[in-house]
Amino acid sequence: RPRIPSVLLAVSFALVLLAPTVARAQSQPARLSDVTVTSQPDAVTVLVKTSREPKYTAELIDGPTRLVVDLEDTQYAWRKTPLAVGMEPLKQIRGSQYRKGVARLVFEFTRKTGYAIREDGDGLAIVIPAAKADAGGRATRVAEIKAPAPAAAPEAPAARPSAPEARRAPV
Repeated sequence: RPRIPSVLLAVSFALVLLAPTVARAQSQPARLSDVTVTSQPDAVTVLVKTSREPKYTAELIDGPTRLVVDLEDTQYAWRKTPLAVGMEPLKQIRGSQYRKGVARLVFEFTRKTGYAIREDGDGLAIVIPAAKADAGGRATRVAEIKAPAPAAAPEAPAARPSAPEARRAPV
């Protein structure tokens, strides 16, 4: 008697029993459980912890400047009150269950800024540069306040600033 059909039958039966468990695990919404903020000299990084890799949309909105991240098929299980951050340019983070199956995080900024989102198996890493953008949209480091010292060239007359200087009215 061939034993292959009975082994094949046993494996098939085991797969039929496991299939509903796998499907049920995939149908459960992800869970947003934690948000942590770290600061580096050139960026602020926000780690959004979820129970699995999230599906999300992100939109940068003006007035006030904020980043809205909606996590699809996700249950919100983080804090109910806003988190005051105070790490330039990130002012605060708040979140909620926006609607059934959609958890929302709102990142409020002190000024216009960019961001980058990296997807991980257990959440998102949102990197916000700690640099100000100049009028041309180019980023300059906040720490770069002093101009570099001139080389040993002869002094030229001072260039006129392109933007009008702020002047105080006499009191």
